[in-house]
Amino acid sequence: MNVDGLLCWNCREVVSYSVKMRKRERLINGKTYVYVEKYGECDCCHNEITVPGLDDENERNADNLYRAENDIISLEELKEILTKYNIEKRPLSDLLGMGTHTISRYLEGAMPNKKYSDFLKNVLYDHKVMRKYLEENRDKITDKAYEKVDEKLSYMEKLCEYTSKIEIIAMYIIHTADEVTDLYLQKMLYFVKAFSMVLLGRDIVEEKCEAWAYGPVFPRIYDKYKEFGREQIPDYNRNVDYSELLSDEEIDLINYVIASLGIYNGGTLMRITHREKPWIDARMGLPEFASSNNLVDDEVIKEYYDGIETKYGLNETKGINEYLSAIGII
Repeated sequence: MNVDGLLCWNCREVVSYSVKMRKRERLINGKTYVYVEKYGECDCCHNEITVPGLDDENERNADNLYRAENDIISLEELKEILTKYNIEKRPLSDLLGMGTHTISRYLEGAMPNKKYSDFLKNVLYDHKVMRKYLEENRDKITDKAYEKVDEKLSYMEKLCEYTSKIEIIAMYIIHTADEVTDLYLQKMLYFVKAFSMVLLGRDIVEEKCEAWAYGPVFPRIYDKYKEFGREQIPDYNRNVDYSELLSDEEIDLINYVIASLGIYNGGTLMRITHREKPWIDARMGLPEFASSNNLVDDEVIKEYYDGIETKYGLNETKGINEYLSAIGII
């Protein structure tokens, strides 16, 4: 019940009301779509009552349903293009060879057809496509607009570069896991390192980590993604074929670590490392939050995780959960 009153034409007075839901059908382009509609009901006479804003919300819900079922780009995705490439609506339209006001019309609710929708999604999710149009049509936008987009694209291109195995694994984790932050990524790389040592008999990360205050950290990866801070790291490598960069065995191992430990957030993953011998030994004698570049000993990691494998078993989620329970995480 909402105690803020509205005028009920049946009761002819201001009354309290409730917002309820019902199923509705709508015919769009010859096809029937069923969606949930909200409506107001007078608490006194139980007749329908007009609630400001509900009609707009219902229209948005119907629009979103149609877009989702027909794989049409959403308004949020359209806005994301502008943010991702730091470009305004009109120059984006000009750059992509559309009518000057096309993007504005789409953002106001006009529905693109499937062909244009697929094209815009390609622009959103593949920065190489945006680079192509930026260079081909740079004469259609101002120098300032070009510079802004070029700066954004150059940064994305830098993030997509790799010269080491650890960078490829980091890219794969960002591509595969949900809501990857820098803290989450660092800890997942550490667990991939430890698990591969035991389950594959080799360290697929091929890089040492340091015992920082918030757990093990790989400086090369920290420097690459530090600008995102606590924010989610975007996946700029959606179209990469990781099967050409990682072996099936390596991909299976990383997927297993994501499925078993990647379900926890970065803070929980940090707590796990804080209760383990490799990080504790490397931090020996240091105040709790003191800075440190002390290396976490690979031999200590291997020995410690061999012990976990022997006692609990690392190749089954059940064993991992028993270990996490034993150290007070779950």
